[in-house]
Amino acid sequence: MSREYDITLDPEANVLYQKCRDVDPVLWQRLATADLHEVCRRTDARWQEHAYLLPFFNRELVIQPQTQTILISGRPDLEAEFQLCLTTLLYLLQIDAARLPSRQVSPKEYKGGVTFFQGPHALPTARLEERFGADRQLFLTAGRRLGGAEIAQGDAGLALTPFPQLTVEVILWLGDEEFPPQVVFTLPAALERFWALDGIWALLNVVSRELWRAA
Repeated sequence: MSREYDITLDPEANVLYQKCRDVDPVLWQRLATADLHEVCRRTDARWQEHAYLLPFFNRELVIQPQTQTILISGRPDLEAEFQLCLTTLLYLLQIDAARLPSRQVSPKEYKGGVTFFQGPHALPTARLEERFGADRQLFLTAGRRLGGAEIAQGDAGLALTPFPQLTVEVILWLGDEEFPPQVVFTLPAALERFWALDGIWALLNVVSRELWRAA
């Protein structure tokens, strides 16, 4: 199986929304004029040499508001994709990290979630079920490569931290002769205070993509 995740096969694939430069320029303008001390206080980001440095799993993002670019530490060859750029900007602009820790809930428990997370906005579980549905160890190894922690859920569970204090749990039930594999996500219940459902969906696509690539 190829190790490269083909973004064009994602359910949200759209040629108009695949690159960092495709993000609404208003978000970049808001970040460029934001109080950098207030942004850092809310999000655990750091400001250094005209850029925000923000933990991303076990790596770091370098966000440069003036040039409207996001770089991934250790991967100068990898251009940040649209949904990573979008969720990074939404995190810096809207999240108060200290208010995120809370009980974890299914995305469908958010107000309107049952209706929203279907059809073109279906939760991105199919790729993970295909890749890990018969291989518990590969799933856990991929999670560890992202700095995740194993949790006692399902046949295997991971607590991943794409951004500071924002935990996404990924729970795997292995397939067998009777039942197909299943992956379930949980996120902080408090997240819906800060983000609309499309932002939460974008975050789950980022998490799914990074976990798939780490395998």
